[in-house]
Amino acid sequence: MTSLCSTIPSTSLRVDDDTAARVALACAGVSGEPSVNVGIQTFGSAAGFVAAVHDGEDAPAALSNLVRQRVRAFATARRVGRVLEETARHGFGILTPKCELWPAQLDALRGLAPQLLWVHGDPGILLNPAVAITGTASPTGYGIHMGIELGTGLAGRGWVVAAGARSGIDQVALRSADAMKGCGITVAAASLERVRDTVTKGVAVSELPPGGQLTVRAQRRAKYLLAALAVKTIVVEAGLSSGALRTAEAAHAMDRPVGVVPGPITSPFSAGCHWLAQQHHVSLVTSIKDADRLR
Repeated sequence: MTSLCSTIPSTSLRVDDDTAARVALACAGVSGEPSVNVGIQTFGSAAGFVAAVHDGEDAPAALSNLVRQRVRAFATARRVGRVLEETARHGFGILTPKCELWPAQLDALRGLAPQLLWVHGDPGILLNPAVAITGTASPTGYGIHMGIELGTGLAGRGWVVAAGARSGIDQVALRSADAMKGCGITVAAASLERVRDTVTKGVAVSELPPGGQLTVRAQRRAKYLLAALAVKTIVVEAGLSSGALRTAEAAHAMDRPVGVVPGPITSPFSAGCHWLAQQHHVSLVTSIKDADRLR
């Protein structure tokens, strides 16, 4: 089996075989696929797995034809070289499970755990207890008020605030934490060059490589990552179709505490919060004390 590193075009960012293989899998859009994680375990390393797929010796991994075809078509040395060059140009870092700063809480995703993360900022923040604050992209005045209350209050009590990169409640929470000079984690579905800095003392993470195309899968994966990186999740305002519900359900599936901010029963922007309370018996959060003590 030929080493992927030995065929990567020369770049300013040098990585080992394992990291190169994980970058290749991200380029193929299959990072976090359960069959890929099984394949890595079967062949002993990410590099061994990628080589086996390219050599047609991947039968023990029981891959779907789609995953196999994507690895063969897109997990190539040329793509990896281009991504590494863009990673260096933007000043991003790469974390893998073999890194000391890899957040162990991602293990809760089991077979869905990512192969690597691109990071911008201080990755050490990922090792601190964080609270995910999420919600609708179009909040009401009530939602904005509660987002500010929770973001500032939790940051003031020493919690790291984690949220998505999109606008709305998530950005309100991150900006509120920043106003308190607190730390924040921005979990992006898009690649990091498309993410604007929100928190001065923060870190942005993405599973998508620089230049990667934003897909429905990437958006879904970002919700899993947000839930996994936080020790608890609070939904401030969310309609019945809000993606914030997916984050809350992912946290609930990992046995992480979930809280919701109740709203007017006539408000469609709070209907998702009320649904979570009914279906999953999550806790009601009506004050910063509730959020801090959520267990």
